[in-house]
This record gives sequence, structure tokens and C-alpha cells, in this order.
Amino acid sequence: MYHQPLHLLYTSHEQNICLNSYDLCVSYVEQHDENTVEFPHSHPKEFEIYYVQEGTMEQVVNGELLSLSEGDFLILNQGITHGTLYKPNQKKSYFALVFSLQKRSIPCYKDGMADMEALHLGAFLDMMREKEVFVCRDTKNCQQYIRQMADEFCMQSWGWFYKLQLLYATFILNVISNFMPPIQTTPFDPTRNLPIEFTKYLHANYPNPDLSLQDVADYFYMSPRHINRLFKDFFGASLSKTLTQYRINYAKNYLIDTDFSVDEIAVKVGFSSASTLSRLFKEVEGITISEYRYQYVHQAVQGVRDKNPPK
Repeated sequence: MYHQPLHLLYTSHEQNICLNSYDLCVSYVEQHDENTVEFPHSHPKEFEIYYVQEGTMEQVVNGELLSLSEGDFLILNQGITHGTLYKPNQKKSYFALVFSLQKRSIPCYKDGMADMEALHLGAFLDMMREKEVFVCRDTKNCQQYIRQMADEFCMQSWGWFYKLQLLYATFILNVISNFMPPIQTTPFDPTRNLPIEFTKYLHANYPNPDLSLQDVADYFYMSPRHINRLFKDFFGASLSKTLTQYRINYAKNYLIDTDFSVDEIAVKVGFSSASTLSRLFKEVEGITISEYRYQYVHQAVQGVRDKNPPK
């Protein structure tokens, strides 16, 4: 009688592994061989990894035939239709794992690790938005983690379910690291005062008209999305609006203390043109630059008169 392979690693329970700000949710793990009959399918909200342990397998992905050999892995994006081509005479052994990353409402802990996590997981999610499929050669010896999973699953010694979760996470992270480019990082300091550091950086760099969200993210080793979220948490506004307010305030100094033209002031505070400065000044302050200068001159003259009344 024809048969399906033994379910050596299958568990009917989803495994949720805390990664601080995310849960790594593993919904399916199993080893297969040439007897596995697989129909075309997709996972709308999950990623899937196929890892060839022995032999050769063919995978049909969005109608395209992909051939993988021992030591190759395939990672599929969410919603990609795929299925292993059934060839009962083609000896093979392969491992499959389905997972997702779920954002937690409350992180497990708050320190510099959250910044590092946002940088690394953000880079992975950004890359997966750009590509549907990755086929790579395993250079991290991920086979060892599959063997350890099988050992823990079969022996079920004390704490085996915890160790399985750690092995799932280690396997996934090592598979991903095969195709992710290096990310520049710096040792994090959990005691640093980020709001103060952000303001110091903007004070020092606001004259740069090309200053971008990406520049700030690179400087602090965070993702742009995380930087913007922190700015809204700390200051109640996006980085762009915060930077505009800084530039407007510095423009006031030039309007009061100098006779510089609006064009000259725009250049000094980082605006691309005088018209941009004028428009944003009116939006923020509710009056034009000319009105602001007039009010200041009028107040200054009145102050002199008050100190030196006519005799």
C-alpha cells in the first residue's frame, strides 16, 4: 500500500517564541521524503522554508519549476502559490517549516535590544516585501539543527519542548542569515536618553537641506520606521515635522538678529528655497515672515521708547 512518510517532527500546536517586540509563530514543522504527496497551496500570512537534506527535489512556484539539491533551501514569501512536484521514484529527504512574525502589543522588555531587533527584523521584512522567493545554498550548516530537533522530539527528555522552540528560532535565523547582507551595528547602551540624543542630532544637522529620515536611522542604527515611531512617542510629531519646527525656530533668530534676506536665511536653516521657508513659516506661525519682522521691530522700538520717554 502506498503511504505517507512518518511524521517525525509534526506537532499539532503552534509554537510562539517571544522575540521581545515580536512573536515568532511556528505553525508547521515536518520532515518529508519521496512519498509525500503535496498539492499546490499558499500561506496568505506566513512564510515557508524548504530545506533539502538528501537527494534532489523540484518545487513549482507560481507556475515556475525550481530544482533544489542537497544543502539548498527555498524560502517563500506570504501568499505565494507553491507545491513539491511528486516523483515517487526520486529519492529525497527534505524539511519544511512554516512561520510568521507577529507584532506584540507590549514588548517583553524595554532596552537597547528593541532598537537592535527593529533594525534586523525590519531589514528582513523590507527585503521580503521586494522578493517573492529566495533560493540559496546553506553556508550555516542548518542541517545540524534539524538533527537536533529530531533528537529532542524523539527522546523528549526534561525541557525538550523549550529546546525545540529554541532550535526552531535558531534554524530560521540561520537560514535567513544566508541571504541577508551584513547590517552595521553598534553596541547598545540601555541607559542612553534617546529624546536628548535625537534633539542634539537635529540641532547639529538641521542646516543640511538633504537631511533625511534614513540619515537619522543610519546614525542611530535603527530602521526608519522605528525612528519615526519613536519621534511620535517622544515629541508627538513625525521626524519631518519636528525638523521643520527646528528650522522655523532657528529662522526666527536670523529674522530678529540680522538683515539677511529670506533667501539667505532659507539656506542657513536647511530649506530648499525661500518660498518653502515662507510657506512653512506661515503654516506654523500663522503670520508671514514680513509680519513677524515688523512685529519684532515695532516691539523693539516701543521698548526703547518706554525706557527713554520724551521729556
